Amino acid sequence: MTQTIRLTVGAPAHGGHCIARHEGRAVFVRGALPGEVVQARVDDPAADARFWNAEVTQVLEASPDRVEHPWPEAVVGGVGGAELGHVALPAQRDWKLAVVRESLSRFAGLDYEGDVRAAPGDDERGGLRYRTRVSATAGEDGRATMAVTGSGVRRTLQRMPLAVQEAEQALLTTKAEPGQLIQVATTAFGETYVSLGKGDSRLLTETVNVGGRSFAYALRAGEFWQVHREAPAVLLGEVMRLVGEAPRVLDLYSGAGLFAVPFAAEGRDVIAVELAGTHTQGKSSLQQNLRGYAGATAVAGDTRRTVVAMATADEDWSRGAVVLDPPRSGAKAATIEAIASLEPARIVYVACDPVALGRDAKTLAASGYMVEEIQAFDLFPMTHHIETIASFARAT
Repeated sequence: MTQTIRLTVGAPAHGGHCIARHEGRAVFVRGALPGEVVQARVDDPAADARFWNAEVTQVLEASPDRVEHPWPEAVVGGVGGAELGHVALPAQRDWKLAVVRESLSRFAGLDYEGDVRAAPGDDERGGLRYRTRVSATAGEDGRATMAVTGSGVRRTLQRMPLAVQEAEQALLTTKAEPGQLIQVATTAFGETYVSLGKGDSRLLTETVNVGGRSFAYALRAGEFWQVHREAPAVLLGEVMRLVGEAPRVLDLYSGAGLFAVPFAAEGRDVIAVELAGTHTQGKSSLQQNLRGYAGATAVAGDTRRTVVAMATADEDWSRGAVVLDPPRSGAKAATIEAIASLEPARIVYVACDPVALGRDAKTLAASGYMVEEIQAFDLFPMTHHIETIASFARAT
């Protein structure tokens, strides 16, 4: 059962929707912009539901910020992955700024006075051609497919304009067994790797240039790396600035060591923690990348348990810094409290979800850590995702 309703669209909501109201009920509308009047389809208009989800079927009064979607396959009713493609690029950042401000205010009582900063080159490329990592599932004919949002239907891809051209070409021309995962990675050196299924142990080499210095990383073909071509340098530069001259750095959720390696290269005392598998000679990518640095230690283990053990060891972190880059769900209260118990001079939090950052910032405040600075970055154009970096210091 479906129902079509007329809506006057309100503010953006986290997740790529806007909020409207219909007969006193909140409606989360996909494919709309603030201020528009639209016809929208509700697929499950349950009378007892607290809110409805809807998709725009017709724009009656368009926003001046509405543009033609650059990826026709990903419009409303199409595949996921570019839910803000109908929004002009500057307005996408205004949208994300509103979400950051609302998230930090609601969950942490913080006022964010900054903006959402673009990555180098994104304006020139129109917010396209930035992804160096893409993936899809092989359809019945072996070609790359993606799921239609909210359904089990899959469509064969004809384009992938968010990807760098090398990655797009590899994704669209690769054939695989039906149902097999196709993963493509294009490195900073322009080398493109295709992995079929999971568990590819081939090593790639990435390089990140910050402040006139170049740092090299080895990682597996299917292993996590920031997908935006400029994201590693943007994030690393900000983290190094915020950490400052701290002689000790604890890097949590370290991945392949994006943040840990440069600090180790500077001769600092570095402990990097990552719950990860191993590849060559029983070593993880993090262990491989930190080898040769006398003051660096790579720990394979659960973050919270590792930090709790460090706290009971009574180590001195009073002049040190903690860097954490948790998954989208955030670090959560128990881990945040364990980090605070180390009493580091500074905590630098890299967040891919502003709601999770807000919740964890509230826990930090209760643990005696106040916000020093927050910066938001648009490292996922055409999507609702936002990267935010916040630094915290002990209250005096």
